[in-house]
Amino acid sequence: MLDQTFRSIAKYAYALNQGPARFVMDPLYEAVCARLLPDSIPLSKGLNAADLSGNLYFRYRGVSRRLTYFIEDWDFSQARPELLTPRQRQMMHTVALGETSGSAVASGFLHAFRTDPELAAFFGTWFVEELNHFIGYHLYLARMGETWPSQRGLDVARVEWTPYSRDPMELAAANMYQELVGFLVYSGFSRQAKDPFLAKMALQFAKDELRHYKFYQQVVARKIRAEPRFRRTVLKVILKATTPYNQVSGGVNNVLHHLEMGSFYFRKREYDLFLREVEYLLGTKLEGFFDWFFKGIAPPCTFCSRELAQCDCEHYEDGKAPETRNPGWWKEVSTTGRRQGELAMSEWIEQVRSMGRPRAAVSAQN
Repeated sequence: MLDQTFRSIAKYAYALNQGPARFVMDPLYEAVCARLLPDSIPLSKGLNAADLSGNLYFRYRGVSRRLTYFIEDWDFSQARPELLTPRQRQMMHTVALGETSGSAVASGFLHAFRTDPELAAFFGTWFVEELNHFIGYHLYLARMGETWPSQRGLDVARVEWTPYSRDPMELAAANMYQELVGFLVYSGFSRQAKDPFLAKMALQFAKDELRHYKFYQQVVARKIRAEPRFRRTVLKVILKATTPYNQVSGGVNNVLHHLEMGSFYFRKREYDLFLREVEYLLGTKLEGFFDWFFKGIAPPCTFCSRELAQCDCEHYEDGKAPETRNPGWWKEVSTTGRRQGELAMSEWIEQVRSMGRPRAAVSAQN
C-alpha cells in the first residue's frame, strides 16, 4: 500500500518537477543522485576509451549529409490507418505532440547553446531534421481523419517554455535523455504498428533519434570525463523524466496520459538497451534501482502479466482501447477564432502534401 501510494505521488511529481516546484524538488533529486553515484564509482571503460577529440558537430554533419531525406516525398496514399488498434491511434497524437513541441522549445535551446560552437550548430541541423517527424506524424493524422484544430498547434507554439536549467550542459544532458527515449519508444512502436507504412516511418524516425542521441552522448561523455560528478546531473534528468511534455501537454492529467502512453512501448528490449547506455555514461547500470523505478508506471502486460520493462513478448498489443485520462485532449484548445495570417492545419497539410514527389517514395523508404 505504501509503495503504491509513493508511486502515485511520484507520477504527479513527474508532471510538476520542471515548473516552479523544481526549486523545491531538485535538491531531493540531487540528494538521491549523490547517494546512488558516490565518487568511488569509476568511469566506464567504454567512456574512458572513446575518441571525443575535435569538433563533434563536423563528425555529425558528415553523417547527416548522407542521410538527408524529406518525408513529404513518401507516398502517404500507401498508409492504412484503418489497421491501427485504438491504442495506436491514441499514440499517434502523443508522438505528434512531442514533435510539435519543437515550436515551443526551440528558442530556449538555441539561447542556451548560442555560445557553444558544437551545440549551436547541431541544434540548427537538429531542428531541420526533426521537422520530418513533425510533418510525417501530422500527415498521418490527416490520413486518420484526426487532423488537429489549427488552434491546438498554436496553443503548443505559444507556450512560454521554462528552460530545464541555466547550465547549457545540463540542458544538453536533458536533450540527450529525450533523444534516447524517443529512439526507444519509436522503436517499440514501430514493431507493434499494424500499418506497415507507419511501422516503416516510425522506424525511420527512431533511427534519426538514435543519431541525435549519439551526438549528445559524445558531448556529455566528454563533460563527464573532465568532471566525473556531472554523472549525477545526467542521472537527475533521467529521474525527472525531463521532456517538453511536462510544459506543453496542458495540465497534469495530460502529462500523465502521455507518460503512460509512451511507457507502454518501453519493454524489455528497450529496457536492456537503456541499462547499457546508463552503464556507459554513469559507470554502473543501477539495475536494481531502475527495476524498482520503472515498476508500476503502467499496468503489466496483459499476456505475460510481467511489468512492462520485464516483458519480452514479441506481440503485446491486445487490440483494446487504453484506459486514458483524457483521450480527446488533442481536440481541446485554449484559443478561439482565427487570426489574420494564420494557416489552418488542414490547409498547411495540403500544401506540404503537394510538395511531395511520390516517385521518390520507394527510395525514401528503403
